[in-house]
Amino acid sequence: ETRSRFSLKPAGNTPTTEEVKMPEVEKQLTAAEAADCEVKPGGVSFKVILEDAKTSEAPEMRSTPTPSPSVEDIENKLKAAEDRRKSMEAHTLEKLAEKEKRAEEVRAKKAVRAESLDGEEEDKEN
Repeated sequence: ETRSRFSLKPAGNTPTTEEVKMPEVEKQLTAAEAADCEVKPGGVSFKVILEDAKTSEAPEMRSTPTPSPSVEDIENKLKAAEDRRKSMEAHTLEKLAEKEKRAEEVRAKKAVRAESLDGEEEDKEN
C-alpha cells in the first residue's frame, strides 16, 4: 500500500521531528484509496468518478445595472479633458520658451566672451 504523508515544519531555526497530520489530506487519501488505484513505477494512477450536481438550480447572478451617463456628464468630462489638454500644451510651450531663453543667454554670453578674447588679442599685437 503506497501512502504519502504531508508534514509541516515551523519556520525558523526550531528543530522538530514531530509530524503534523492534515485531516483534509487524510480524507482525500482515504477516498482515493477506496477507489480503484494502480501503483506504477512513475507514480500512482487513480480512476476519477464524477458525480452529478448536488443541486439542479443554477445560481442567480445578481449585478447592479450600469448607469448610463447623461448628456451633461459626457459634456463635463469632455470639457475637463479639453482643459487638461490645453493645460499640458501650455506647460510644454512654457518649458520650450524657458529652454529657448536659456539658449539665447548662452549664445549672448558666448558672443561677449568671443569679443573680449578678440579685443585682448589685438591689444597684445599692438
